[in-house]
Amino acid sequence: MEFSTTLMWRSVPVLLDGLTVTLMLSFLAISLSTVWGVFVLLALRGNRLIYAIGRVYVEIMRNTPIIVIMFFIFFGSGMLGHPMTGFAAGLLSLVLQNGAYVAEIYRGGIQGVSTRQTEAGLALGFMPKRVFLLIVLPQAIRKVIAPLGTQGVMIIKDTAIVATISVAEMTFQARLLADRTAAVFEIFIALAALYIVLTSVFNLSVRLLERKYGYKN
Repeated sequence: MEFSTTLMWRSVPVLLDGLTVTLMLSFLAISLSTVWGVFVLLALRGNRLIYAIGRVYVEIMRNTPIIVIMFFIFFGSGMLGHPMTGFAAGLLSLVLQNGAYVAEIYRGGIQGVSTRQTEAGLALGFMPKRVFLLIVLPQAIRKVIAPLGTQGVMIIKDTAIVATISVAEMTFQARLLADRTAAVFEIFIALAALYIVLTSVFNLSVRLLERKYGYKN
């Protein structure tokens, strides 16, 4: 079967039907992972018990494939009698795993903040937790805007995996269309192009954000 550019272009409107779901899932997963990563980071700075729990959590999330986590949550919730929708299960999976990565990114940024900042805050009479939240953490986040952007791109690409639990995002639409037309090559080239556009726009936004708010030596 010969390659057909006509079929490729005709597949785009169908793929765009799933774009809204992809954008919504990506936005929520990136936003919530960024916030959840702070809580995981705080656990890694807690007492020995909380640190141990946080460390185990991070290692499990970082070393388990996202699809395994997704299936565990999606099918496990049903077995417990409280079934989750595919969208909710997919979102929770993305946040739980990427929050662990984000926490490690934050930790790297904190190591780059001078200890003099902490010493100055303590000298002004701030409690250690306030020094961390108000002085150290904001500076660390400014230092890691680029790595956070890279993690955001990973999240956008990982949203394609929710197609396996029947969430009607772009990849799910592509699979349905490929089954109907057998034009697999054309459809997935169009899908790849849409993901490239989406991640490129996100990358550009992150660069502008870094230029405006990034840490400058």
